[in-house]
Amino acid sequence: MTNQKPQLTKNHMQKKSVYLKKYAAMAVLLLACSCSKMKDGLTSQSKDPGLSIPKFSTTSSGNLNYGDTILNITYENGTTTSGITGIKSTNATATDAAYMVSPGATGNYAIAHKVVYGDQGYYSDGNWRSESDAQQFIPARYFPGDERRYEVSVLLKDWPVWNQGDPTNESNFFQLKVSGGENVPLMLRAQRNAIRIRYQDVSTKDIVANLQPYVNQWIQFRIDVLWATTNTGYMKTYMKLPGQSDFTLVDQKTNYATFTGDVNAGNIGYIKWGLYVVPPNSTRTVYHDNIRIINLNHPPITAGLIWGNSIPDANPAYLDGPYTIASNITSPTSYNNTTHVYQHPNIKYLASQNIVYSNSTNPAPDPGDNVVGTPWSDFSRATLSASGLSGGLPGPGGRYLLTGWANAPSASTPSAFDPTEYYEFRLEPQTGYHFNFGDVNFTVLRGSTTHPNQFVLRSSVDNFASNISAPVSISGTTTPTVISFDASALYNISSAVTFRLYAYGATATSGNMLVGVNDFQVNGQVLPNP
Repeated sequence: MTNQKPQLTKNHMQKKSVYLKKYAAMAVLLLACSCSKMKDGLTSQSKDPGLSIPKFSTTSSGNLNYGDTILNITYENGTTTSGITGIKSTNATATDAAYMVSPGATGNYAIAHKVVYGDQGYYSDGNWRSESDAQQFIPARYFPGDERRYEVSVLLKDWPVWNQGDPTNESNFFQLKVSGGENVPLMLRAQRNAIRIRYQDVSTKDIVANLQPYVNQWIQFRIDVLWATTNTGYMKTYMKLPGQSDFTLVDQKTNYATFTGDVNAGNIGYIKWGLYVVPPNSTRTVYHDNIRIINLNHPPITAGLIWGNSIPDANPAYLDGPYTIASNITSPTSYNNTTHVYQHPNIKYLASQNIVYSNSTNPAPDPGDNVVGTPWSDFSRATLSASGLSGGLPGPGGRYLLTGWANAPSASTPSAFDPTEYYEFRLEPQTGYHFNFGDVNFTVLRGSTTHPNQFVLRSSVDNFASNISAPVSISGTTTPTVISFDASALYNISSAVTFRLYAYGATATSGNMLVGVNDFQVNGQVLPNP
């Protein structure tokens, strides 16, 4: 339903100054990279709706949008560099070490790399190889903090069957490299009769047990990477075999150090494709096409109101019946937390909803009133009970005040977190938009110093399994207190997400525990999908 990435912070999503120099020449170089397949409307082969229409970037990486195409090699101009300055076709000297073939995977042309073991024309850079690379195409380089998608189509031309007793040498046909002789972060290779991934920690994963049914057919690969020197990165490899309608995740590394070099020592990341190493006394040929790099970094989250509610509605979660707004504004700059409700224009909203609670007794719940909308009746209260009206009447100045929170098991043991006790609300972007969440703020109060004082926020993105930022505690009682949660780890969410605010930590062993919410603000961005 949604795309949750590994826990990323605002700092993670901002470029660090140490890496900015690599982007100086980017705008000029990218102008050389338009090609006919992009003009013909080629779209990403991705389930991710945020990448449905790749855009070709002409800006520096620091200004890239999510989904911008950094490099797109289609070979449609009929040359082994695809007409892009900085792309090297091969260092091998044989005339057929790199040459054009037709047709390609989706267009008129593709590149072929050939290696003949024992022929010096196919020996370069210390081994039997013929490889292209994008090392000198500056925008395609990658560094820690970059988040990228790599796509490539590969055809193993007339690839022979491996038999027991034959040489076991691997043949790499795509690499995510780091300069300076560092361990290679990822290699795609053919070895024996399998297609295998090899990582920088020398672990391997066979993703095709028997490649022979796919010889002379195009296989598509997609690799999503968060580049990191610490165990905060990830690599996710997807594959689309002939006959398959979409990509399938075939292997992943999470909480993983993906970048093996040292930027301060001059190491850079770049891609290579072709043939590296072939078995003795053999000839191998491989085709490549549609080599693409796509930006997956998101712009920094800036403060902006998505939804603000001072609970000034005509039925503030106390009665079973229709929900209506007492006041509504369209400018977030006009919002205040006393009399206003603000709904971002790009989130879904039903002006009239019904509120019903499963344990409501006065009035009794009517299943016909349980209408799901967004926001979802502002707050649902799970197993808790309403505790009267603020000021005696619903309307402006109202608040949510619930009772039924767990008592402490003993005077020395505060009540523990209970996954069944929470306030809940739901947000959904309009079709074609996605959320990048920022801070989520609540003004809360409790009945006395012995009532719950610990608060955590969770979401449906991970089925409410983990806290969104650290728990927050309050010391006040009936004095409203603002609590805040950093939800910036939740971004690129293009479908409904439900939040739950939990309260616990009561020290009273008996009596009704009261926790109220006076108002709330959800900050972040609601952006159109690329």
